[in-house]
This record gives sequence, structure tokens and C-alpha cells, in this order.
Amino acid sequence: MRPDLVVPGENEEKFIVAKETRVCTVPFTPLEERMQQEKPYLMEGLEKLREKLGPEKFKKYISTIHNINKSGKAILLIANSEMHRTNLERECIGAIMEAFDVDNVRIVAQG
Repeated sequence: MRPDLVVPGENEEKFIVAKETRVCTVPFTPLEERMQQEKPYLMEGLEKLREKLGPEKFKKYISTIHNINKSGKAILLIANSEMHRTNLERECIGAIMEAFDVDNVRIVAQG
């Protein structure tokens, strides 16, 4: 058999384990604070959205979003749960479309 076709057996694989493994938790910060640092180009749309929804609705529905990605006329929002996704679609979809000037909104639930 050709040597380049031989696949290592299950006991022949070499695994590398990170030497300094640790898990740390970071407190959740509101979306607008994270986007200010990570994606400042979305801040104009977020400000328009705050004006359209009002501060209470914005804090309840938008500040708890995990992430936003925008490409052209499409936007993707990652919600906290299925309930959060449903509430965003029911309460905010029109305002999101106007604020970010998009015609395609996709909302997915993380967990």
C-alpha cells in the first residue's frame, strides 16, 4: 500500500493540549457599549433606533442583543433566546429596517 494513503490509527494520533487553560467569565455589557468599541460604523443606526423605539423599549429589546452584523441592505441580529427573537420580530423589525436602512432583517437565537 502507498505510504501517502495510510491513515494513522486511533492510538497513533498526537494531541496537543494547551498548557495554560482557564475559563473566565466577563459580565455582559449592553450592545451599544460593545458596538462603540468593536463596530463604530453601526452607532449611527443604533442612535436612530433608540430614537424610534424610545429608551425603555431600546433597553429592553436592543441592549440585550448579542451581536449585529450588517452587509449592504441586509442585517443579522443574534438574540439571546427564541423568546427574545420573537419579541424583536414583533416589536422592532420595522424600526430596525428604517434605522439601519436595510430591506432584509434576519434574527437568530443563540440559545
